[in-house]
Amino acid sequence: MHLLIKWYYGYKNLWDELIIFSLLNRADERISPDKISIECWDEKWMENWILKHRDFLIPGIVKKLIFLPRPNWKEKIKICLWMRRNLYDFIILGWWEVVDESRSFLYRWRNLFFQYKWSIKHELTAIDGGLGTNEKWLTSFLQNFLVKNANIIILRDQNSFELTKKILEQNGQNREEKAEYDWDLTLSLLEETKEIFAEEKIKSKRDPYYLVNYSPLCDKEKSFKLIRKFADSHKDLQPIYIACNKSEDEKFFKDIQEILPNCEIFDWTQANIAETLKLFYFAKWGIGARLHFLYILKFFGKEFIQIHDSHKIQVNLSDLDKN
Repeated sequence: MHLLIKWYYGYKNLWDELIIFSLLNRADERISPDKISIECWDEKWMENWILKHRDFLIPGIVKKLIFLPRPNWKEKIKICLWMRRNLYDFIILGWWEVVDESRSFLYRWRNLFFQYKWSIKHELTAIDGGLGTNEKWLTSFLQNFLVKNANIIILRDQNSFELTKKILEQNGQNREEKAEYDWDLTLSLLEETKEIFAEEKIKSKRDPYYLVNYSPLCDKEKSFKLIRKFADSHKDLQPIYIACNKSEDEKFFKDIQEILPNCEIFDWTQANIAETLKLFYFAKWGIGARLHFLYILKFFGKEFIQIHDSHKIQVNLSDLDKN
C-alpha cells in the first residue's frame, strides 16, 4: 500500500513539523503502508528534519519515506483531470487550511474540491484536523462533501467532533465507523519530552526569560501596546522571540526589537525538538498569537497573554483545559 500525506509539511511551521511524527507513527500502526510519500513545501528540509529526529518514529518508518515537492501547475492540471488517481492507495489530508473561512473561496475550492474530488470519493481517505466556521453555504458544502466521502475522520477538538457527528447523522452514515475524537496529535511527543525533562531534572542555563510571538493575523497597534505594557512590568526577564511560522512571523522580529531592544530570536528550525520544547518548559511567561505557541505554553503550565483570537485557538485551548 502506498500512502500519501498531503499538504503543509516542510514550510517550517512549528506545529505541523511536530505533528508529522505522531501522524507517521499512527499511520504505520493503522494501515501498515509499504511506502509513505509526504508532499512538502521544501522536501530537502523536511527530509533532514525527520532524519534528525528519527528517534521519535517507530523503527522502520524512515525506510518507507519518499519526500515530494509541491506539484507545479502541470501536475495540478493532471490531478484536476484525475490522471494521477491510481498513484496512491490511501491519502491523508489535513483540512484546517481548506475549509476554514479565513481562507479564500478560490483557495478552498482549488485545493480540495477540484484537485482531490476523485481521490476522496473513490480511494481510501483519512482527514485529520478540525472543522472551521461554516457561516457560508460554500463552506458547509465542502464540509459535507469531506465528511460524507472520507473513510476515516480524525477530529482534534470536541466542537469539530460534534459537528461531524451531526453531518454524518444527516447523511444517514454510521458515526462510530468513521469519526474519531483524538484531541491532539502532538500530545504524545509533548508528554514524552516533558517526562524526560522531569526525570533528568534538567535545569535551564539561561537567565530568567519570557517568550514572544507575533503573526500577521494580529492587530499590530493593539498587540504592540500589550507587548510593550507586558515588557514594562517584566523588566527583570529577558525576551526571546519565536517565529512559529518562520516564513510569516520572522519578518516581524525587527518591529519587535523596536519596542523590546534587548530581545533575541530563537531559530527552532536550526535546533532540535528537545531544545525547542525545553525553551517553552523553562519560560517564566509567554505573550503571543499562534495556536501552537499558546498550546505548548499551556501544556507546560505556563502563564501567557494571548494577543490574537480565533475559532481554532478557542476550541483547541478549551479542549486542552477539559482533558
